[in-house]
Amino acid sequence: MWIEDDDSVSSAAFKDSGGISVDRDGGRDEQKCIDRMLNALPQIVGVCRLTCGDVEACDAKPVYRPFAENPYHSEIHDSAEQIKIKSKSKAKKLANKSQIVYRKEDKLTSSI
Repeated sequence: MWIEDDDSVSSAAFKDSGGISVDRDGGRDEQKCIDRMLNALPQIVGVCRLTCGDVEACDAKPVYRPFAENPYHSEIHDSAEQIKIKSKSKAKKLANKSQIVYRKEDKLTSSI
């Protein structure tokens, strides 16, 4: 739902008053991360990928916030003092750094 017509990520994906909920890879293989997200949210077809370095380069703050059901849960905050990303330009920078990744085709066909 946050994919633009040109297959880029919409800056709207980075606007949430509670912080942007994400999963860190935690040393996992990228495909395992994708599979976990897609299994948890079956209505989506891909996930947005960006690194902590990408987040920091946009002057945003990656925050590790695990909980019992998800030890990989993290959030992207505007800064140490502010959760919501209010700046349109910061949201756009994050979107521009993002890459959409999809489940590998062989995983989809093997599960049918």
